[in-house]
Amino acid sequence: MSKTSGWSGVGVRQAPVLGILAAFAAIPAMSQDAYVLGVWTFLLLNILVVIGLDLLLGYAGQLSLGHGIFVAIGAYASGLLTTKAGWSGWAAMPVGTIAASLLAAAVAVPTLRLRGYYLALATLGFPVLFDAMIRVTSQWSGGSSGVISIPRLRLGGYILRDPLVYYYLVLGVVAVVLIVLWNLAGSRLGLKLRAIHADETAASARGINVVFLKASVFVASAAIAALSGSLYVHNVQFVAPDTFGLNYSLILVIMLVVGGMGRIWGGILGVVLLGWMPELLREAATWQPVIFGSILATIMLFAPNGLAGVVRRRSFFAPVTRKVPNTTFHRDERVLTVNEIEKAFGGVQAVTGLSFHVDAGEIKSIIGPNGAGKSTALALISGAIATDGGTIKLCGQSVETAPAFKRAQLGLGRTFQHARLIPTLTVYENILLGASVLGSATQRDEHQASHVLQQVGLEHVAQHYPDQTNQYERRLTEIGTAFAGNPRLLLLDEPGAGLSSADIEQLASLLRELKANGRAIVLVDHIMSLVLPLSDSVLVLNSGMPIIDSDPKTVISDPKVRLAYLGESGDVHA
Repeated sequence: MSKTSGWSGVGVRQAPVLGILAAFAAIPAMSQDAYVLGVWTFLLLNILVVIGLDLLLGYAGQLSLGHGIFVAIGAYASGLLTTKAGWSGWAAMPVGTIAASLLAAAVAVPTLRLRGYYLALATLGFPVLFDAMIRVTSQWSGGSSGVISIPRLRLGGYILRDPLVYYYLVLGVVAVVLIVLWNLAGSRLGLKLRAIHADETAASARGINVVFLKASVFVASAAIAALSGSLYVHNVQFVAPDTFGLNYSLILVIMLVVGGMGRIWGGILGVVLLGWMPELLREAATWQPVIFGSILATIMLFAPNGLAGVVRRRSFFAPVTRKVPNTTFHRDERVLTVNEIEKAFGGVQAVTGLSFHVDAGEIKSIIGPNGAGKSTALALISGAIATDGGTIKLCGQSVETAPAFKRAQLGLGRTFQHARLIPTLTVYENILLGASVLGSATQRDEHQASHVLQQVGLEHVAQHYPDQTNQYERRLTEIGTAFAGNPRLLLLDEPGAGLSSADIEQLASLLRELKANGRAIVLVDHIMSLVLPLSDSVLVLNSGMPIIDSDPKTVISDPKVRLAYLGESGDVHA
């Protein structure tokens, strides 16, 4: 077994994060000046927020421009509970964390359904709203004057006022959070988040509950930010509305973007670089905006993925050597039943009255001219888009209202007309992502993914990224991803597109093997040399309506098929 697969290879995986923590632990050895230690303490607190934000933005791809509000909630919870209610700072911290988590959970579902600029604009209003609430409730929140004389943290009778002691306290908290997030980012959860970032539709097709994961990451990121806010106020003993306002939220994003999103160490690099820059440019205060802006522009022009993006991500997942037996399903079992489904886009009827069924060990091909509704039919069956009517049964269960990830978990795998792989994952990781729909132990998923990798003949490109492979290898990767989860039903949308004759022969051989194991396959393709020899039955669509559903020989000789493809007098064999 590979020593670096899954959660094994702890020494290799943990080495970078332990090196980072060792470097921070050595900072006081270079200078114990109170001011310098104070600056490094603030940088550690910002690192705490940024690595949590990276999980949300860099990994899950959800842009939050108002993340400072969660830092403010932690700060105000600790400040008000200790000054107004006489609580201990240690008791107040969890309250701030819980409050930030509850707020994040309340706003996560409605806002995280938005994408791109719409989500960014929605979160942009949070700091403004919080600032207004603080100022309106000045009788207990302190209003514009803020909260003052916040007590320091205590350990028994010892007050944590020494800058060196507080530095190591914050470093200890950062170490725990950093190690946890580092391992999460390098686990299957990290793969799922990268998939959501790259392509939410493809992620759902691989059995990932996109909304739940995005909301969970949002809540976790908010809790970490609130913890940073609590630690901040017990050090400076003061907080005001402007402390964590809109400017602070935007600076957090800039630090992450400059350092490199989707790479935990990139966020740390961005915080250190931009956090120390004002100190380094103190003697050139007049030129600070020019120098600062020039550095940002240079990074964005020549390293658009941030400084960390210059170094390609290293995968800690590698194929294992143990094989698993091929899964064989019972034949003569009805796997898919489609009854009178339909779909309209505006005034265009894309699919009308479509009905068919597929049994285990059967290949049903759907053909038709361009615009016939073939890909739309697959999207309806997979749950990528909702039907306007009709019923769909998968392995006896009605799924027409089930989301795509639920159908994948029930045993549906699919590919897309244009291969939709996750570009930031290796070939093996893409297939492993498909295997994770099994929801089983990590090692079992890795064994399954490794077996599929061998089955499709991609061992030689296992650690390559999709952009480093050819068209045929990308097609095989997507097919391997689709059946790595042991689906009962495979929906293949033009898998032969762009392939050579030799590649098509190899693809046909693979599909015959899958069929022999009892999988039901729905195949959409224009290449008749692939479709006709493989198919047990062929369904022809034209303008969204079924023309005929029969064996290949009957279909190609049917006059209605000739009319749909070539005109009434055309010869389909041509």
